[in-house]
Amino acid sequence: MEHFNAVILAGGNGTRLWPLSTPSFPKQFLLLPSGKSMIQETLARVAPLTTPEQSWVVTGRSMAELVYEHLPSVPVAHILGEPMGRNSAPAIAWGAATIARQDPDAVMGIFSADAVILNVTALRQTLQLAYDLAQQGHLVTIGIKPSSPETGYGYIHFAQEVCEGYEHQAFRAQRFVEKPNLATAKSYLEDGHYVWNAGIFIWKVSTILSEFREHLPDVARKISTIVEAQGTPQDRDVLNELWPELQSISIDYGILEKTKNLVVIPANLGWNDVGNWEQYGALFPADEQGVRAVGSHIGLGSQNVVVYNNTQRGVYTIGMKDIIVVEMDDVTVICHKDHVQRVKELAGK
Repeated sequence: MEHFNAVILAGGNGTRLWPLSTPSFPKQFLLLPSGKSMIQETLARVAPLTTPEQSWVVTGRSMAELVYEHLPSVPVAHILGEPMGRNSAPAIAWGAATIARQDPDAVMGIFSADAVILNVTALRQTLQLAYDLAQQGHLVTIGIKPSSPETGYGYIHFAQEVCEGYEHQAFRAQRFVEKPNLATAKSYLEDGHYVWNAGIFIWKVSTILSEFREHLPDVARKISTIVEAQGTPQDRDVLNELWPELQSISIDYGILEKTKNLVVIPANLGWNDVGNWEQYGALFPADEQGVRAVGSHIGLGSQNVVVYNNTQRGVYTIGMKDIIVVEMDDVTVICHKDHVQRVKELAGK
């Protein structure tokens, strides 16, 4: 995989795991049970397939220094700091155009900084198959085989097989589907031709830039101007002027729902997008009562409780069930597991 470049998208507004994550310290910087942060594990998973000179991060300008603290092997010039968030399509276009200057034949793999993948062997196998397909000119995404009828994820419907290799199969992607209701999600699970959209993409930089010129020409033109100015005295001024004018649009809406060239590789990756406190808590070991505690906690008769205590104080629970407790120096959050998605409503209040 000589031309493989890893691009980590490290945006986010830090609301879903508030108050531990914040806009200035979003969840990709939170520690996992391994002692590494999510963004560190993201790079570590693909590091054997690439080099530091082929590793990139697109993030908010205000977080660039924090990214470098977590990923010191990534060259400073490879940490692309956005003046403001404009969604994933401009971020990917910027990464692709920048990489193309270094290696016109490059293949870029795009990874979210804040997801957990437990089956690293399967990930690397799918990336090898995706690399081969990308070299042939395909746009490739790795989809997660659904294990339950989830209503919180988007789905991709796939059709005929394209090829197989590295113990996986690739299929022609047919359509993207918005987050379904429960009955529809159950039907997708039974159908067997749907995968969760995990936001993992692989393609040649030349292929995706061609798609941008076709489907998002204004973004393509502005990004080209930004990249042409890189390394000149006008670099920052051009970026500051043009970036706010870019259309804020996801790669899904902007490119992938329009292209006829998308291939999907279904895989069991042990994937978790860590989208709420219950999912984050589930990463940590549980006792026989299902209590998962980080920091000081003593429980009497509590069941299926997540306690994250970030202080020197003790947290005590008695007879509690199915709740989340987050204890910070200045904030305490207590939430039933059925309402974890509402935590973001409190962020910033």
